[in-house]
This record gives sequence, structure tokens and C-alpha cells, in this order.
Amino acid sequence: MTSRVGSLPLAALVAATSAALLLAAAAVGANQPGDPCGTEGATADLNGGKIKCVGGAWQPSAGGAPGTPGTPATAPAGSPGAPAAGAAAASIKTAAIFTSVGTVLSQDTFASTGRQVADSSTIRLPDGRLRIYAFVSPDGIRSATSTDTTGTAFTADAGRRITWAPGGQPRAVVLADGRVRLFYLDAGSILSAISPDGLTFTDEGPRITTAQAGFEPGGISVVTFGGGYRAYFSNLEKPGVRAERVARTATSPDMLTWTVGPIITGTAGSIKDGASHPFAVVSGKTIALYFNGDRSSFYGTLRATSTDGITFGDERAILKGAGDPNLVSLPGGTTLLYYGAQVAGKGFGIAVARATVNPVTGQGATAKAATATVKAPAKTPAKVPTKAAIKQAAPATKPTGTK
Repeated sequence: MTSRVGSLPLAALVAATSAALLLAAAAVGANQPGDPCGTEGATADLNGGKIKCVGGAWQPSAGGAPGTPGTPATAPAGSPGAPAAGAAAASIKTAAIFTSVGTVLSQDTFASTGRQVADSSTIRLPDGRLRIYAFVSPDGIRSATSTDTTGTAFTADAGRRITWAPGGQPRAVVLADGRVRLFYLDAGSILSAISPDGLTFTDEGPRITTAQAGFEPGGISVVTFGGGYRAYFSNLEKPGVRAERVARTATSPDMLTWTVGPIITGTAGSIKDGASHPFAVVSGKTIALYFNGDRSSFYGTLRATSTDGITFGDERAILKGAGDPNLVSLPGGTTLLYYGAQVAGKGFGIAVARATVNPVTGQGATAKAATATVKAPAKTPAKVPTKAAIKQAAPATKPTGTK
């Protein structure tokens, strides 16, 4: 089934898959985000936060204190991913990088009735089409492949991608040899699986555990930077639970063994007001980190940049009401941003926006800043001295004792 519809992450199957939107609640019989509602604008209490009736469905509402996840304000139905503007501009700078195209995935794409398609991750296939991996309630991790190279219409692939566990928050990368590594969440850890075709995967085991991270980790984003692999991840957001948005970085020589690095948020880091569900892209020597955040009256996708991968600045509001960003570049250089958004009458799905400028710098022409392939770190070749250098290094006089 082909679909053109949109999302904000929530996983009703298990806590791990709920990560990015904090939408479901634990109270039995209570209204849940995504459930139908009859009175537009009505609000209801939910586990210390609030939900609001918008476009015929309950949504998270900005009823909590600023900076407290679990109470995000989403864009009105029919206008997912509106560029940041208005009241948000008073408290945070904005960047006009993306233009909304529309929604691409919903429960209809997968013939599901779970009202949740969330936590998308996109790769580019050899023929130019795109494949999106996402959590689909109640199935688990599914995928859909675009009908052409524009990445705006998708058809579901048969079956589940992770068949041995519920799985949540998938992040896929294409390796240099064409295989696909899929990072996912299960049992309090970030794990990975490998596939020759991006459809049938074999488990590789844990990559980062709760003990290593210092908190239960959410989905991971991996880039090649500084001669190795650098990753970003945040604490796992849970249904109806307010918690500080904590994110940190990690490094690896092979994408399998990771050394957890510093926290980059809050008092310990440079993103003072927190970040969750980070996605990194690289252009030259600069990393741009896209993430979910709450900033005064703004909830949505933000972006900050860094030249060392640890200290970030120049924070900008990107798309109000959007969640769980992931970016991919097309062969011509255009970059697409897939993000979570509400789909009127269908719960949550995935929407897409197109970059009009470089998504890392926010200036100039679009650049291939977010390819789906994570390249192997370049190896520094051993220096071979030239004949001139050898001659110059030779002793000017014969060593003592030679004839």
C-alpha cells in the first residue's frame, strides 16, 4: 500500500519503543495520545502532564514547566512541521532551512491499526530510491521503500526487520561494502544487527548498555568524524514520565566497540536546556546535531553545531512541533528531513521537509551533508621519503672509520 502521510514518535508496545514523544500513559482506561476525542481544545491530565484534543485526536500538550519533556506542544493537525516562528522567536533564534513537503507514512502504509508510526531512519538504496525504517505499533520495526527517487511516497516492505525482539528506535547506516547495520533498542541497551540487503538481519548483540551510558539509552546516531566513528544518543524518554533531556557522545574504531564520552547537555555540557533523540550530520569539519527540545513556548526540532563533536553552539529552532529528526541527502545534493508528526484521524506518522540551504551551516546551496552511508575512517598512509629528502638527510661527510 502506498502512502503519503506523517509522525511524532510514541511506542505503545514497550517502553523502549515509546522513546521520543513520551505520549502513551500508564493509567488504565485513561485517554491516550492518538486516541479519538470529541471536543476540540479540551485538555485532560495524564501522569503529571496534559493532553489536548487537536484535530479529533488527543495530543501531548505544553502543560508542564518549560524544559520538561512529556508535555510537548505539537503543530495543529494539517500543518506538521511548521517552520519555527512567532512566540518561539522571542526565546530562541530560528533558521529557515527546510520547507515542509508533506506526510509520507502512517498506519495505513503498513495496514496497521496501532496509530503509531515513529522513530524513522532513512537510507539511500543503490538505485536511488530510499528506505525508511520505523517503529510501527503493534508490529515492531518495519520498513518501507520509496516508489521513486524523490522520497515522498512509500510502499511497505513485507514482514518485520527485527524478528527476535520487540525492538525500537531503529537507526540504519549503509556500510562501505553495501551491507546495512541497524541499531535498535531492547532490554535497556542499544544493540545492532547486520544485513546484506537491508531486509533480513542477523543480530550482532549489545553495543551500549545502561551501565555504560549511565542511564537507559535511546536511539543512536553515527557519523564518521575526527578519524573514527562518533555517535550521539540521549536518555530514553518513557510514556508519561518527565525527566531531564540528557544526551552524550561516544566514539568507536569499528562501530561495534564504543567508548562512552562526555554528556553534552545540561550543566555538564554546552546544550544547556537539554536534547533528546539526536541525529548528527557532517559537512567538512562541522557537525550539526538535530534533536528534540523544549525552549519556553517552543517544542520541536532544533539544531546546534560543533567543530570538535563535543562543544555545541549556535542553537536554532528548525521545525515547530516536529520530533525525532533524521536526514538523508539525494544524489543531486538535496537534503530531506524526515520527522514525526500527527496525522489527522490516524495517530502519528512520518512527514518530510526539503532543505533549501546547507542543513549544517544554514547558508548557501544545499550540500551532501547527510548521506546514508557512513564511510570508514580514512587511514593515514605511512610517509615514504622522496629521493630528495633521502639525499638531504644523508650525512655530509663520511662517518669515522669508513674509506
